[in-house]
Amino acid sequence: MLRQLRAYTNDVRSQVGLPPSPVYFFDRLSPFLYLSPSIPAFEYPRSELPSQVHFIGPLLSRPTAAFKPPTWWDELKGNRPVIHVTQGTIATNLDDLLVPTLRALETEDVLIVATTGGTTTDALKLRSSSTNVRIEPFIPHAHLLPHVDVMVTNGGYNGVQMALANGVPLVVAGQTEEKPEVAARVEWAQVGINLRTQTPTPAQIQKAVKTLLMDSSYRTRIKQFQTQMQQYDTPAIAATLLEQLANTKRPVLKT
Repeated sequence: MLRQLRAYTNDVRSQVGLPPSPVYFFDRLSPFLYLSPSIPAFEYPRSELPSQVHFIGPLLSRPTAAFKPPTWWDELKGNRPVIHVTQGTIATNLDDLLVPTLRALETEDVLIVATTGGTTTDALKLRSSSTNVRIEPFIPHAHLLPHVDVMVTNGGYNGVQMALANGVPLVVAGQTEEKPEVAARVEWAQVGINLRTQTPTPAQIQKAVKTLLMDSSYRTRIKQFQTQMQQYDTPAIAATLLEQLANTKRPVLKT
């Protein structure tokens, strides 16, 4: 998945006289500075966490003026809970999460917003005739998530951070890439439900969504996360730490 990134990294290394990196991209922890784009509350307590690891808050996409809402956009302002289901952009098998979510909620009094990760929507539309489903290839989360009550996802890291920052509890079902670890943290932090599978049944999804809509403890917890995330000026924190490293050329350690 990261072949091109690794090739680019090694190209940059060669330009400054360094050999190709023998370490897989995600196995390397800089001894000088490591920026973690989240908050401490989303990471297990670790007494051995290296001092050069700094939590800088989430890297959030901002709303863009170029966004053109779909024709049904005003329905988001109705009285029905809005459930967003997405499989991100890599693990996009419709039968893993999108189809079972539509089947799970097709008779519920909710509005389902499904995004297919940039792929064609035709195949999914053929699998659902429900009147409460709206299907799009892509909707920027910065525009959509402020209207969402529950997000069903396979646990992509950035999408989860966007949901937390917008106060949206999560149903997570993913077993590829980083997703099992993200799902485990969602469960541990009590900001959603980890279904512990890549292929949940409609019954599992329906039960989890209903739990998040009815159990106020999840909403309380997610609002706490949202408040904490709002306290971080992530770009400024990152820039300050990087400038300190550039100026001192020494490890930037937590005090």
